[in-house]
Amino acid sequence: MKKETLSKRISVYLIAAMLLIFSMAFFLTPKADFSESENRSLAKWPELSMANLTSGRYTEGVKDYLSDHFPKRDELLKLINSTERISGRREINGVYLCEDRLINSYEEPQNADKDIEQFSKLANNVENARVSLMLVPTATSIYWDMLPEGSPDYEAAKWQQRDTVKNGTIPATTELDTIIRISNAMPDKVNHIQAYAELPDAAYKGSENLYYRTDHHWTTYGAYIGYTAICRSLGLTATPLEEYEKTVVSTDFYGSIYSKLNDDYVKTDEIVSYSYPGWDLKVEYADSGLVTDTPYDPQYLEKRDKYSYFLSNQHGFITITNEAVPEEAGAMALVKDSYANCLVPFLLNHYHTLYIFDTRYHKGGVSKFVNSHEDVKEVLILYNTGTLDKDSGIGGVY
Repeated sequence: MKKETLSKRISVYLIAAMLLIFSMAFFLTPKADFSESENRSLAKWPELSMANLTSGRYTEGVKDYLSDHFPKRDELLKLINSTERISGRREINGVYLCEDRLINSYEEPQNADKDIEQFSKLANNVENARVSLMLVPTATSIYWDMLPEGSPDYEAAKWQQRDTVKNGTIPATTELDTIIRISNAMPDKVNHIQAYAELPDAAYKGSENLYYRTDHHWTTYGAYIGYTAICRSLGLTATPLEEYEKTVVSTDFYGSIYSKLNDDYVKTDEIVSYSYPGWDLKVEYADSGLVTDTPYDPQYLEKRDKYSYFLSNQHGFITITNEAVPEEAGAMALVKDSYANCLVPFLLNHYHTLYIFDTRYHKGGVSKFVNSHEDVKEVLILYNTGTLDKDSGIGGVY
């Protein structure tokens, strides 16, 4: 009896000691504001107020803070996810574990009506320029046949086989249904650019990756396929890819999907840039005042967020002038998310000026700007459907 009591006491003391050590480690270790591995800002300690207490936001904020700043969080996350993968899990934390890549699961949007409303406002408010919409599907739709059998996204598309894609039939996944729903609800004046009709065929025919293995963005080659769809729709002649100078700028890129798992069983990605020999560029970032002669920013290749190499991360408003293109070619206003960042270089041969808006950070009205700039002949709205529903800039699109 005494031995059993002593054993229980030792167990209690050990647990108490571990809790004490973790508590001391939590309060004594420095707290970061940003997670390089997850490429996101970490939660801050919530403000103590009556409103936060009664709404429950204070309690939720404390939970988020404790979760984000738990000692050795990255190492623990990697251990847990690696263990689940080894045990046979094919989906972890909203990520499908495919043979050679990671693919986000698709969440059906809850705010599609808001997207329709805001895009329609922009189109209706623009007076003297053509407005086009291109919604880009993610790897979930284009690489649907790589998804785990039995998963919701696979089951939504399994009735169509890969050989039907060769004949131009598009797998009817929920994501593509969303694209069609939003497109069909647009005003008649909107020109629709169907990237979802080009990408499946390119995936079938080509050996190059259209999407990164570890990131939610399309690759530069995938963006080029999107660019050819833009040219076809707008009556432009696409510059052949072989006329660009291709450079592999990084071979050790781990992207945003990898950051959800922190498990490096999937190989790193390459980042490729394409530059045209005849460019004569002036790239102006309104928020920082930075002026360069290239759409690329090499400093980000030394950081975790290497995709920010394209257009130097996120900026509310960028003006790119190409003196190699005559002024008579006019300008395009591009309203976009980060998917467009690696596509922008391909558009530079067609317009004297590109006005680039990211309305998450730009607070001025896009339609008002367009109507006051007579050189703008085209307005292109370009978003990916994977993050469209949660894009905080949609409310300011018009």
